[in-house]
Amino acid sequence: MTETPSVSRRRLLAAGGVGLGLAAAGCMAPGSERRATAFLQPSEDAQAELEAERQQINQEFQNGSISRREAGQQVSELRTELNDELVDSATTEAESLGVTVEDSITPPRGSPLLLVSGSEGALLDYMNVDTVTGITSPDQFEELRQQQAQAANQTAQP
Repeated sequence: MTETPSVSRRRLLAAGGVGLGLAAAGCMAPGSERRATAFLQPSEDAQAELEAERQQINQEFQNGSISRREAGQQVSELRTELNDELVDSATTEAESLGVTVEDSITPPRGSPLLLVSGSEGALLDYMNVDTVTGITSPDQFEELRQQQAQAANQTAQP
């Protein structure tokens, strides 16, 4: 009896998307180091845990145990902690595959992005890491970093 390999639709689409993204980014030349933007997303378990903690904080706010400001701070701290753990985990996975994490950014209310470099094979292998949801051109990382800097400048101006 032959077993059919189980490949989820998400993995199949992700692999196809990575191949197209890397090809479009010029990352398919054999034997060369390439840079790319890696999009990260917490695991379903981590997201469920965050949601449960959010609900608990909301309940404390509803009961009057904490103020709206305190509730917002606690939720923000939870999100920051989750994103920091996500970046640490993704960086460890990257290093184990021979991928270098050059930089990271986290958009407000978003999941982190990494600027990574490595061989095209290592970048393709990195796509199989559960928390990596996509890889695209390094230009995307630079554009998002510039947008964040502009937003920070606008909020800093009186």
